[in-house]
Amino acid sequence: MPKPFPLSAEGGPFHEPGAVEGRGRHLFGVLMGMAWLAIPIVDTATSDPAAWRAVLAFVLFVAAAFAYLLGVAGPAGCQPPRRLYPCIATITLVGIVLTLFVAPSWAILFTYVSVLSGIHLPPQQAGPLLIAFVVLAIGLNWHEGAGTSLSYGISTLGVGALMLAMGRLINANRQLESARIRIGELAVEAERERFARDLHDVLGHSLSVITLKAELAGRLLPERGEEAQRHVRELEQVARDALGEVRETVSGYRRPTLTGELAGARMALDAAGIELRLRRPDDDGLPTEVEALLAWTVREGTTNVIRHSGARHCQIAISPPNGDGLASAEISDDGRGVNSGAPSISGNGLDGLRERAAQLAGRIDAGALPEGGFSLRVTVPLEAAAQ
Repeated sequence: MPKPFPLSAEGGPFHEPGAVEGRGRHLFGVLMGMAWLAIPIVDTATSDPAAWRAVLAFVLFVAAAFAYLLGVAGPAGCQPPRRLYPCIATITLVGIVLTLFVAPSWAILFTYVSVLSGIHLPPQQAGPLLIAFVVLAIGLNWHEGAGTSLSYGISTLGVGALMLAMGRLINANRQLESARIRIGELAVEAERERFARDLHDVLGHSLSVITLKAELAGRLLPERGEEAQRHVRELEQVARDALGEVRETVSGYRRPTLTGELAGARMALDAAGIELRLRRPDDDGLPTEVEALLAWTVREGTTNVIRHSGARHCQIAISPPNGDGLASAEISDDGRGVNSGAPSISGNGLDGLRERAAQLAGRIDAGALPEGGFSLRVTVPLEAAAQ
């Protein structure tokens, strides 16, 4: 669907600052450039030409001026070929006829046609055309003497080369502007993906715990009211924590910790009736970014165990940096493995975890265990994370 024209506060079309002034300067420059056509016009008027030559000069001059204005209008390099090529051909033909039959000074038209080709055509096309215009400017006036013919040729060459360089510069600036806009779009897209990934991980785990707590409280309520009340209070706390996490995620400030995620994993697994075996050293000594990645790993792995595994036991192992400079987190269970709806390595949560790991040059290994069950392991080199 085409984009609507933006409106100003007064309801009329909105123009970017300087856009109208830029078009005015462009038109002024074009008109000033056409002032050089006064030279052949004066030569024609003072040479007392025959009536047919005067009429021919007037008609062809109008045609050339119209073709030049039509071809030079608009941004450099943006003229469609169906408009540009007829303009170049018209001015070239007019220049040849007027130079041969009216006055030698009409060779100045080859300067104008070199302007059009230099600004709007790519160098591989504008270069050969410029050489052709220089040859025409020199050859058509050779009978006037070497000095006169070379002056027109040098003028055509100099102006054409300048316009060719200017056209390339304008085109490079346009490409840089397009790249800047694309970079901005990619930044927005990356931030949108980050937000969706974080929101998925935050809510997926918290809602799983809330569901389990609610189901457990519902089963316990008729017979064991006090224990049901405890689960309801924990459910309320999980809901409050989830709301706070969502707010922090929206603000972009949330960075999970291993201690917090392990505590949450213990509570969630306990509510699901899954026994947790935790292996973690007293002092991890992990950089903040590495700890956050391992914390996300614990959250994602625990969520998958609760949702899919049907396991009775779950083991979480945190390995601190050792001699090879690697830290890791592994979550394994004794459930169904990859069967019966168990997690696959292409789920949304694991895809998000893979993206986080890639930012720190980390590695993800996920799959079924030989003895049954499923394992998720994330390994990250501390050296790459520091860089």
